[in-house]
Amino acid sequence: MKTQILILLISVSSLSAFATGNPTVSSEKTKSLVVETSLWKSEKINIQIKEASGVVILDEKVKNTKNLRKYNLKNLPDGNYTLEVSNELKITTQEFTIGSNEVILSNDINTVYKPVIIWRDNSFDVNLMTLGNKAFINIQDKDNNIVFAENLETPAVHKRYDISALAAGEYTVTVAMNGRSFVSSNTK
Repeated sequence: MKTQILILLISVSSLSAFATGNPTVSSEKTKSLVVETSLWKSEKINIQIKEASGVVILDEKVKNTKNLRKYNLKNLPDGNYTLEVSNELKITTQEFTIGSNEVILSNDINTVYKPVIIWRDNSFDVNLMTLGNKAFINIQDKDNNIVFAENLETPAVHKRYDISALAAGEYTVTVAMNGRSFVSSNTK
């Protein structure tokens, strides 16, 4: 009974965190981006700017003080870039193009929710919002042998995995979704 109440509380707190908004991004005439993260309920936020090839050209971990962050882009060459803002629960991306005298933001904002994995002695819980995207989970032992694998095709996953039959040792859970992998390890 305590376990069911704990899972319910974690699910409700996760959903309230998921319900927070995306960062507000605007461009200015001075070839700069302004990022506002006031709707995020996180103490720390990671902000990245990536080239079209995926190379990270800015990686900044900031304390979320509800202030605006302004990024001067005048020294970057014209081209396509991606702004990625993330916290412990989600990753939000928005593409933008730098032109001769301007920054043009895409209207598309993509959000990927990170899985919440809670380890116990003989089990672990996974809470994940897939939003209809296919996800895959596997468990590997210390020798990287896959001891369990499953496709997840529901919009939300709230599942407990029983690992009591596995031998004592270190195990790694990998959740893959939207071209990203999330990893959590624990010793049983």
